[in-house]
Amino acid sequence: MSTHSVEQFFEVKIKSVPRDVRNTLILACPEPSLASVITIEYLVETLKMEELGYLKLKSEIPVVTVINGAAKLPYRLFYSKDHAAVVVRQHVPIPPTMYRIFINRILDWAEENNINRVVCLTATPVLSDKELDNVYFVSEEGFVNDYASLGFVPLKEATITGVEAVFLDAVLSRNINGVLIMAESKVLTAINRLVESGKLTSHRDVLAILNQTVGQLGPDVTAALKLVRAVSKIIGVDIPTDNLAEHAKKYAFLLEKNLEEFMKPSKTEVPVIY
Repeated sequence: MSTHSVEQFFEVKIKSVPRDVRNTLILACPEPSLASVITIEYLVETLKMEELGYLKLKSEIPVVTVINGAAKLPYRLFYSKDHAAVVVRQHVPIPPTMYRIFINRILDWAEENNINRVVCLTATPVLSDKELDNVYFVSEEGFVNDYASLGFVPLKEATITGVEAVFLDAVLSRNINGVLIMAESKVLTAINRLVESGKLTSHRDVLAILNQTVGQLGPDVTAALKLVRAVSKIIGVDIPTDNLAEHAKKYAFLLEKNLEEFMKPSKTEVPVIY
């Protein structure tokens, strides 16, 4: 990816971080359950992370989220020196056509700062008859035993598409310890089933049905809890989860925007695990 092509689409302003062999970059592959998005937000708040900078799309109409009166641009980086962790906030999904450029620019910055471990968090529909506490992973062959030793379950035979596949393709082509971490989500399972039924034509239809069947729909806190615990194991930090549910309520309004992006016609970019 050339610098020119990145600058054509993104305005980039990110500070460097101190060299530390422990440094880990953590980002989300956003999907409608918001489990990964909520996990990132919770890390920023709980670990008291400082802002490093941002990536700003040049070609899109600006989107600014507001939480308790505070304006928040959607694509920002935060850092905790004490915990040797960098996270990427993504309130609003990156347009699929831009995601490869986005992730490669993030990885360029990681390599410039000698960060050699990158973790992408996401949720997946339930993989068996019932939701399990398992956290699944996909990584390069040389790192499989490392993540299995942390108690994560290697995803068995599967084909992954969408932004998760873009992430894996990007890290596998570099000298980076990259891992995709997945938590099962009943919310995402319900959304997928409604979308796949073909009877609903818009994200608003899906939201209406979900609100009728499961009550007031919010982020999947159960899946987010699994992801927070997974991050705790990876970075070796005991992250309290007492306030996760209350924290998640503040971001329920983002569900509609993420579901809208999820249901856009270009189905080749929808995350699918076979």
